[in-house]
Amino acid sequence: MPNQLNPEEVQAIADAMTDKNGAPSHSLDVTERDFAVPKRLSLEVIKKLDATLRISIPRLKRSLQAVLPTEFQLEPTSVREMTGIGLFEGISQPFVIARFESLGAPGWVSWTQEPALECVEAALGMAHAQVDGNDKKETRHDPNREFSNIERKVLGRLIEAIISPLSQIFNFEVDGMLVAEKPDDIGSWEDAGSESDDHRLCVDLELVAFGRTSTLTLYLPGFHSKDVEEEEEELASEPPHHLESIPVEMRALFDSVEVPLKQLLDLEVGDILPLSPIRSTHLTVNVGHEPVARGQLGRNFERLAVRVLEVFDPPKSEI
Repeated sequence: MPNQLNPEEVQAIADAMTDKNGAPSHSLDVTERDFAVPKRLSLEVIKKLDATLRISIPRLKRSLQAVLPTEFQLEPTSVREMTGIGLFEGISQPFVIARFESLGAPGWVSWTQEPALECVEAALGMAHAQVDGNDKKETRHDPNREFSNIERKVLGRLIEAIISPLSQIFNFEVDGMLVAEKPDDIGSWEDAGSESDDHRLCVDLELVAFGRTSTLTLYLPGFHSKDVEEEEEELASEPPHHLESIPVEMRALFDSVEVPLKQLLDLEVGDILPLSPIRSTHLTVNVGHEPVARGQLGRNFERLAVRVLEVFDPPKSEI
């Protein structure tokens, strides 16, 4: 969107934005907001989502490597907000667009046609020959041709290899994945009915394979700052990774009994400690002295076992 501010207005706004020492921030860029682009997520949340994406790239690479048997590079380009209004209007074939649903709202993954076709052929075991000893690959196909049925299935597997780990990382659902064959298969943001929302989180990934760079763009529905912040609060309650493997002793407690100190000191082999009548197989599971769950005594093959029936809320720390 063009900036409609004149240079004097830009400088006035920049001068108004001063640092803590009162010095004007002359290097500040002042731009006019494009209100056609939704701003539902705070800048801080966008930065956190971008950081999460970047540290998750090794996981995405491993997932894609399982179906793409060649060397490649995968890097994040951007995380941004956009509107789905008119997103694929007027699109012409051939195109590479996969559609999925997340809680009833449509999302999409788009890819460049020719690089996608090369990756599909590699996944099918069709080697790309060298040309005159150079790194350039010989193109043995029409880059604008349609995908065959088997190629379309392999294409879906390649896209799922990217979006499946992302759905776990960003906590959204993926249902009904479909590689579109014609424009009508793509649909629009309004397909969600009365609950339709045109807002999309847009994730751009750069893929370099066979000496060619292409972009995969994911259009993800249903992102709100509040949702991201609540997810962060849940993650904050989880233990740090370096503590996850520390063993913690758990006890299944049937009953407890109090005895005088003198009786405890006189305890000998063969003595009996009477317990209260046990009317059920229910018991309490303790960690240390704190009850963490309620369970039921049972058997797992040849061993006694406890089935967890209820997990208690953690005790609140006193301030």
